Amino acid sequence: MSVLSGVRVLDLTHYIAGPYCSQMLADYGADVIKIERLEGEVGRTSSPMHDDVSLYFASENRNKRGISLDLKSSKGKEILLRLVETSDVLVTNYGSNVPEKLGFSYETISAINPKISMVHITGFGSTGPYRDYGAYDGVIQSMSGLAELTGHPDGPPTYVGTFIADHIAGLQATLGTMFALFHKEKTGQGRFVDISMLDGLVSLLGFSVAEAKLHGINKQRWGMSDRFQYSKAFPTNDGYVFLGAYINAPEKKWIELAELIGKSEWGQIDSPFLREEERFKNRKIVDNTIADWTIKHTKEEAFQLLQQAGIASSPVNNLEEVINNPQIQHREMIRTLTMGDVEVPVPGAAIKISGKPVQEFTVPPALGEHSEEILGQLGFSEKEIKDFIANNIIGFETNNHSLRELDLKL
Repeated sequence: MSVLSGVRVLDLTHYIAGPYCSQMLADYGADVIKIERLEGEVGRTSSPMHDDVSLYFASENRNKRGISLDLKSSKGKEILLRLVETSDVLVTNYGSNVPEKLGFSYETISAINPKISMVHITGFGSTGPYRDYGAYDGVIQSMSGLAELTGHPDGPPTYVGTFIADHIAGLQATLGTMFALFHKEKTGQGRFVDISMLDGLVSLLGFSVAEAKLHGINKQRWGMSDRFQYSKAFPTNDGYVFLGAYINAPEKKWIELAELIGKSEWGQIDSPFLREEERFKNRKIVDNTIADWTIKHTKEEAFQLLQQAGIASSPVNNLEEVINNPQIQHREMIRTLTMGDVEVPVPGAAIKISGKPVQEFTVPPALGEHSEEILGQLGFSEKEIKDFIANNIIGFETNNHSLRELDLKL
């Protein structure tokens, strides 16, 4: 049994942050019902595409069931509220006032089901002067200070190469969901969970906030170096290898590193490089000598030799190398979904729990694929379901064919 078996989640989300949250819950066994507008959520047609499959959508929507509803209609709202009656969590990342407009505010759903929790993800949160402002990942990276902290000291602010603000918000929404479920187990009452993308990135700033406030250090962009652990990327004959904490390595490891790069004399008792403070003073010499050694090797060769000498290091991998990395493969962090004729690689489930907590991956649902199944479970009759379809209250596709095009035998 998966750890979240028996938990039902209503997924009224789009793009990344909300779908990523609900996907994590689905991975660990929750029954996640993705509720989309009749034309489908925008992620279904978002680039990058491959043979009419959105790789964007595929990466955030596995292990879910799908229903397509017209939430602006009274019958569509009725169906949603029937789902609320039997659900534990509703996740949404629509704008701050959209749930109210569509009739599923926390006040509305908790009046129907006091045990249900609502997890609402927005750019700036449900309170504050920016609550109604629009936000995308780059907006949040910029406002949070992350873009200013990223890049080389003499270069411009730089965005992280993935949608980190969205994904961090999704992670924190998942954690907030678990807090709310734990609270329900103790009290029988749900909670409103207010997740802000901006809050999420600011929470990662660590000591940089104190340095800016107390020491006036606002320029904290260090490129591929680390001023405290003295880490750095060095060139190899096919890329770069990153060394961690080499200047301030313990004496035993420093001696092993010195021997590895052909400078065994640096480990002698009378060497000006033996003590950490002297290494730091002579850092330019150390860096040039290490670079002279790494450039003679491939990044994989240098990585393995350094690790064997006890020096934390890594090849600077491109994405193809990430996909083929033996450690990443062993941990099943790259999985494959078969979508039609397309084999789509996607990131795996990161949290490992003993037993078999993670569901076997199923492909993202076709638009409203499980509409009939879900409505039947809610107690709607075959005639009612047929009427919903005829009146464009619901819709779904099976094997890329609209239900309206099929011979309905309801």
